[in-house]
Amino acid sequence: MREYEVTVIFQTNLEDEARSTLVERVSGWLTHSEAEEDKPVQNVWGQRRLAYPIRKNTEGYYILFDAKLDPERLADIERNMQYTDDVLRYMIVRKEEQ
Repeated sequence: MREYEVTVIFQTNLEDEARSTLVERVSGWLTHSEAEEDKPVQNVWGQRRLAYPIRKNTEGYYILFDAKLDPERLADIERNMQYTDDVLRYMIVRKEEQ
């Protein structure tokens, strides 16, 4: 298991309930077991202006996840993000080992 930072930008036109459902679904993709300490930590940045338009959106709803992931699962996680219409962009970055 390695530590990763996963930044996800969601569309801003989602209702609060739909957004929380989507966040839980993404969090489920980043969870590798049922243990409480294995769940990703969410850091909600909220709605922010985008540097450039993405699919005609000028604002996005940002959430940063700190998660421990198996590197072999990254392809599945990226595929799930790509096929979810309400995810504008995502970025998965491996944290440096100390």
